[in-house]
Amino acid sequence: MPELPEVETMVRGLQPTLSGRTLRRLEILDSTLLQGCTSGQLVRRGRGATVAGVTRRGKWVVMELAGDRGIIVIQPRMTGGFWLVEPARPEHIRLVFHLENPGARVWYCDARRLGKVCWFANGLAAAEAFARSHGPDALEIARTELARRLSRTSRGIKPALMDQKVLAGIGNIYADETLHRAQIHPERPASSLTAEEVDRLHRSIGEVLATAIELEGSSFDAGYRTVLGLEGGFLAQNSVYGRKDQPCPICEGPILKTRIAGLVGRPTYYCPVCQVLG
Repeated sequence: MPELPEVETMVRGLQPTLSGRTLRRLEILDSTLLQGCTSGQLVRRGRGATVAGVTRRGKWVVMELAGDRGIIVIQPRMTGGFWLVEPARPEHIRLVFHLENPGARVWYCDARRLGKVCWFANGLAAAEAFARSHGPDALEIARTELARRLSRTSRGIKPALMDQKVLAGIGNIYADETLHRAQIHPERPASSLTAEEVDRLHRSIGEVLATAIELEGSSFDAGYRTVLGLEGGFLAQNSVYGRKDQPCPICEGPILKTRIAGLVGRPTYYCPVCQVLG
């Protein structure tokens, strides 16, 4: 956590507050998260800058500063997130955006300090950095490109989907949900999928992610909240993740929980009737 839907929810929440607004100053409370610049450099580049836009690349939040001030990229990773209201845990605040209007602030918090705050000189530099470690965005990847990338690996389809170099944005929760909707066993070798199965998978990726974005992501612990401090609603109506022994919404058989190769420490939920391995 957070995955693509959570980061997209962050971006949509930040856009009305930050886009087109002027930063009075940046307050950096934890410089260990910085990459590509020092604390002093980032403070100078942000002071008085206008935020030209806030967008998403995979699991990255991208803030473009007008006037050749560069691009700030924040990677929330496991426990990072933004707040437009006073954070519930102020000791987790790592970065504060102070806006031109007195008292207007945006907080970036990260309980485990695993996220990164990066600065790039321009959009090309940011795009090149993204391309070095990520495949196409999961919401934008073409069916033919997905098929080509999956055909090159014999790993299980679930680890392949979660590999950010294959496609960007899918983590544990949405991999389980996508594969259940596509009726594909999580341990099927990715290269063994038929054309019809790739069609179902590609369609399911878009459908699951779109639903999760509409419901503002998934909150299964205290690690993720929306910018207003609210829980995401996806896990109140999802199909398999976290639903061990509950009935499958398709066949009503019990959902199984297991662990599979290549995903150390991460559980996998699936329906053995709807998602056959053979």
